[in-house]
Parts: sequence; structure tokens; C-alpha cells
Amino acid sequence: MNSRAVVSTWLTALVLLLAACSEEPSTSSTMSALTDPPQGFKQAHPGMPVVLPQDMGAHPEFRLEWWYLTANLEDADGEQFGVQWTLFRNGIKPGPYSSGEQERKLDWRRNEVWFAHTAVSRPNQHWFADRAARGGNGQADVTAEPFHAWIDHWQLASDQDGVWTLEVVEREFRFRLRIQPRLPPIFHGEQGFSAKSAGGGGSMYFSYPDLAIEGEVAFLDNEETETFTVKGQGWFDREWSSQYLKEDQTGWDWMALHLDDKRHLMVFRVRGAEDFYSATLVAADGTTTPLKPGDFTLSAMDYRNTRYGRVPVVWRLTVPSANLELDVHSWPGEYWNTGAMRYWEGPVTVKGSHSGAGYLEMTGYGD
Repeated sequence: MNSRAVVSTWLTALVLLLAACSEEPSTSSTMSALTDPPQGFKQAHPGMPVVLPQDMGAHPEFRLEWWYLTANLEDADGEQFGVQWTLFRNGIKPGPYSSGEQERKLDWRRNEVWFAHTAVSRPNQHWFADRAARGGNGQADVTAEPFHAWIDHWQLASDQDGVWTLEVVEREFRFRLRIQPRLPPIFHGEQGFSAKSAGGGGSMYFSYPDLAIEGEVAFLDNEETETFTVKGQGWFDREWSSQYLKEDQTGWDWMALHLDDKRHLMVFRVRGAEDFYSATLVAADGTTTPLKPGDFTLSAMDYRNTRYGRVPVVWRLTVPSANLELDVHSWPGEYWNTGAMRYWEGPVTVKGSHSGAGYLEMTGYGD
């Protein structure tokens, strides 16, 4: 579940830029469109079905969506690595919509832009890169069958056997990962509708919670390349909506965890006038249990002073009905993604009643 708060900041700047070259009436009307879904965009709601594989593809009738993968990896010597890759699609204004994927690729009328983030982490080290593209020219897009998501030469694609390949090459790092889902997709909230506040509104949200991953991660320094053969596990999120955070909501804390008993757990808190909590517990066989706020607790226990401000780096997470009392620790170091809006995203280690690993994303912190 990647941050709508992050994207809305980029989109604000981009919409204002496009408005200067169009007939948009004013800055104030443009800004209001960022908090209230403009007429013509669809909105997620309870009862809306998730249909696969179609919903792995793009949803131009919605304002915002993303494809998000995180991986906890290690080499044969036990050195640890984290990898993150996200592709965002942002609708500027609704329609016109093409009827097929091939038409979408070359339709310059599409009022959308694409952003992508990627990062590689080691304990006390973090590398980040981002990209942007206009929609409609084939530079970035997603197709459902076969699944293929790309922006420039960054791409995530599946083969005929359902095995995914993720490839990224940047100046300071590169990676190529082979990814095999071990569990079918799971649906969050109410059969895929994930609320983001007590007052209503939310997104369609499903995940592949257990990915077997192997491949190579490399670091480039002064024409020297250090390459590591790695393997591990990962998590993939697919989410779409037309609504951003509400005016009183300042950011969120999200984590996806892989536990030593083969269970998986996603939990988030949207911070606002009244914090909103939600979680999904995934059994080893893929059975899901939606968790409501009274079913679990999530509390920040310790903080770290960083170059951009103070952030929570140790969390206590309890789910009494599942006999879980977990302490979630961010790796040592700083894991700021320093794009248009800074946010924290990096690997975590799980201790307590169970051990494990996962990823933590936090927005709205720092100066």
C-alpha cells in the first residue's frame, strides 16, 4: 500500500504545470480536485469486485493506482539486502478512455502521468532512484495479459508460467530478480475494498503476500561492479482509488511482515484527527483474517534522529487472538526516499513471540 500522500504532492506540482498550458480555470479549482474526486472519475466502494487477471492492468477510469513490490533478500554469506520497486499511474482529469490496451499505449489524449520509485538497501546504506513519464506514448504503461508493467527500461513482467522478472539498471545499482508467487492473491478489507477513514472512502486493494525471490543485486562504483547472488521473499501490493488523504490526515505508517511460522501480516495506520487502523493476517495456506482496530494494537516504541528529522523506528504490534506480540525494528541507518516528497521506506526485522522480516513505509515525518 504505497503512499497516496507522496503521489498527491507530485501531482499537485504537475497539475499546476499542466494547468498553465491549458484552460484550467484557476489554482484553487485545481487544488480542490486533489482532495475531492473530480466528476468523471470512478470511486472505489464496498461491493466493487476485484477481477483477475484484468485488475493487474491499468484502470484509467480511476485517478490513482500503483504496483508495489518489496523484497527481503540475503546472499550465501548471510548479507542482507532490501529491494523496493513501485510504479504509479495518476489521472489528471477523466477520459477519454480507450477501449483496449493496444489503443491505450498510443493515445496521446490520455490525461495521465506515470511515476516510479526504486531503492536498494543494506544495513546503514540506502540507494534511491525515480522516473517520470507522460501517459499515452508507450514510455510507461501496464498490461494485464500477459502482465507487464514498465517505465523506460525499468520493468516487471510475467512469463507464460506465471513467473515474474523485475529488472532495474541505474547508475549506482542494478538488480534482476526472478519472482514466483507461492500463494494466490489475498483481498484486504471488505473483499478488496480497503477503508482509509472511519467516515468512508478508500481503495481497492489486493496483495500477493508470499513471493519466492532469487536473482542478483549489483552496486557500481568508479567502474567497479560488486555483484551479489541473492534469494529471499517478498510482498506485492496492487491498489487503485480516486481519493487522496483527507484534509486532517497527515500521513501513514504501513508494514508488511513475513513471520517464521509462514504467516504474513499487513497493518497500517493513517494518522489524522482520529487515527485509522486496519490490518490483514494471512495464514500459511493463504486464508485471510481481516483485523479491525479492536483486534490489534500498533504503537511506536522508539525513535531515531535523522538528517531530516525524528522518525519512529521500533514498533510494538500485538494481535492477541493470533498469539502475536511483535517488536518491529527498522534496520540501522536512514531509509529516506528523497524524491519530490521525502518519505521513509526500508526493511525491518521482527522479534518477540515470532521472528521474521518485512518492510516499513512511513509518510509525513521529518522536516
